[in-house]
Amino acid sequence: MKCDAVIEKIKARVAGIDANGPRKVLGVFQLNIEAADGVHELVVDLKDLKVYDGKAAGADVVINLKDEDFIAVGTKAISVHDAVGQGKVKMSGDEALFQALVDAI
Repeated sequence: MKCDAVIEKIKARVAGIDANGPRKVLGVFQLNIEAADGVHELVVDLKDLKVYDGKAAGADVVINLKDEDFIAVGTKAISVHDAVGQGKVKMSGDEALFQALVDAI
């Protein structure tokens, strides 16, 4: 998958969060990334500070996007706000939590 570098960046950032410190976002995010070889599922659990492949049983927010759009957002080539406005990022679930994530990244 082309976006592996962005995923590694997310994993490193989550690993660097102090579990006992103040946190702006507490939620479970299911990312469904559409790539040439199919849909890859990634869970970003900011409650337990874990990032792993798979599907979250009780995700607060589900985000669907294409591999190239994930890279563009992850490298800040496009803002999340613009990507959503252009229909490149689709989300369902807790909109306030999604907005908190957007504000934090």
